[in-house]
Amino acid sequence: MKFSALGIILVLIGGLIPISIAQNQSNGQYLEEQSNESMAGELIAQLTKLSEFVESRIRPIKDKLPQNTLENYKKAEDLREKASLEYQNGEYQNAIRDALLAMKYYKEILRGLKETESTEMLREQMNEEAERIIASFSYVEKVIKVAEKEGVNTEGLIKAYKETKDAYRTVLEALKAKKIEDAKRNMEIARMKRAELNRELEKVLRELASRNAERIVNSFLVKTKQGIAAAEVMVENAKTRGMNVEEAEQSIERIKNIYIKVESLAKEGKWIEALGVIRENSHQIQKFFRTIERVRRESMNIKETLEELRERIKKDTTAIAILKKKGINTARAEVQLKGAVNELSAAIVSLKRNDISNAIVHIQRAERLLAEVEEFIRANS
Repeated sequence: MKFSALGIILVLIGGLIPISIAQNQSNGQYLEEQSNESMAGELIAQLTKLSEFVESRIRPIKDKLPQNTLENYKKAEDLREKASLEYQNGEYQNAIRDALLAMKYYKEILRGLKETESTEMLREQMNEEAERIIASFSYVEKVIKVAEKEGVNTEGLIKAYKETKDAYRTVLEALKAKKIEDAKRNMEIARMKRAELNRELEKVLRELASRNAERIVNSFLVKTKQGIAAAEVMVENAKTRGMNVEEAEQSIERIKNIYIKVESLAKEGKWIEALGVIRENSHQIQKFFRTIERVRRESMNIKETLEELRERIKKDTTAIAILKKKGINTARAEVQLKGAVNELSAAIVSLKRNDISNAIVHIQRAERLLAEVEEFIRANS
């Protein structure tokens, strides 16, 4: 099977740019969504268990903890909530990344706690770590698969992956046999193997990025341009509803500046430099898409709005017919009503094409036309 640019981008997405930039659903998903969903679901379940465990440890001594531990705890909790929301929204790659990052903070918290761990508690911690790392191996396997198709040398990565996998399985076997001391020694070995795996993985990801910089940058430009257009429409719509959109407007300005820099480098054929700008600003890019998504959800639920428009059109059609029978001139209102129907149809077509910004434009036009029709109906009823 031939690997598309989308497939490469989706694999690189975990460490470079947010999935919302690169994903193009009209081309299909290169990496099986079901696999990503399963992996994200497993990580969210593990993360929930880990959160409950850490909370039970912190609660009795919270007022005695140092500030850095409390800050790490807040970061972990925020990331856990963010990962859960991303999972619910189908953003599985983002959920995987943020779940793993939340786990990292929880782990740092546990390390910071000074009390002596009981044998059972230590066993649970090691078991959780081993299962969590093993669950993350499917991402490494995807990277290896794409890299091999691209001709990237994966010998070091495959070796580190197999050794790390075996090391963590050895930990689980020792824990199952209740050989805690053996498990502790094996865990140290497994962590060293994992550090080597991370180094090899980074090498391969950077090589893939360098080889496919042009495709990644072009994907960024296309998706970000669409995102900015949609964001501007949504922000204007939110303003008419009295929402505070200051944060969204600031985010749009920042992403525009990033877009201009990347576009300028791309026009000069400086693909590696352009990719570097994307990497350097990945946090701002992710924040932009999160902010705009929040505004979109708050400003309107498109499907519900379409259904409301359908119902309004039905009622207004009946009302206009009644007024017409009374001898009232309804010609202008009929034209406006027909225009609203056309705008509703256009919005549905845009939505099917996943062109959210255009759908919102047609919805707004339909709402304005119906408002005039309904004003005419009230004035003549």
